[in-house]
Amino acid sequence: MNVFSFSRLSLYELCPFRFYQKYVLNLPEPVTKALALGKAVHKAIELRLHGMPEDEAVVTGWIETDCHPEVNRDEIAELVRNAPILKGEAEVHFELPLAIGSDLKLQGYIDLVTEDGFVDWKTNWRLFGPLDTMQIPLYAWAYMQLKGVREATGTLYFLRHNTPVSHRFTSIEAEDARRWAFKLADEIDAKVSCVKLFPDMAKSQFPPRPGTHCQNCPFALECYMKAA
Repeated sequence: MNVFSFSRLSLYELCPFRFYQKYVLNLPEPVTKALALGKAVHKAIELRLHGMPEDEAVVTGWIETDCHPEVNRDEIAELVRNAPILKGEAEVHFELPLAIGSDLKLQGYIDLVTEDGFVDWKTNWRLFGPLDTMQIPLYAWAYMQLKGVREATGTLYFLRHNTPVSHRFTSIEAEDARRWAFKLADEIDAKVSCVKLFPDMAKSQFPPRPGTHCQNCPFALECYMKAA
């Protein structure tokens, strides 16, 4: 395992056991409404930015979720209408080495790349800041690598509230994010290699980390039974 995303790294940090179940054993997790809605809205906005009519973009976004039964097309449409039509490149994929001479890489998709920074669409009800998680700092680092610049404005756009929250990132902040990602990726890579050689060490290498997040974890029962 040498390619990591923010979601993989943050899940490992939250609970190594769930990370192991999902990304090492590749056990499936149910698609929640929140995940399906986010996927539909992101796809629809991408298509709108490329000029597709709203109705067609919304239906295409809904189909992208396999027509998730809890996702309402009216809700998709309302959130899509709240996204400002900005100039830029939508859904920019990146895969960048986390350190010179290392095969560990960070990959992700930036929702919208603009001339001076980037935007990440959020369907959350709760507002938070660009520095409250490592996602936007990491994307700022990726943006700087892609554009060859030393500063970038990262914006969280909360579609439910029509509210942008921005931060101007320096290269120092971006480098701090890269170091965070490399440290975790290197740790995960070493543990996965260890477990491949010694499968019985999986429990000690990827222990559960109980917390309030357990109530939404599909592996909570198995975790509890192993701990009992």
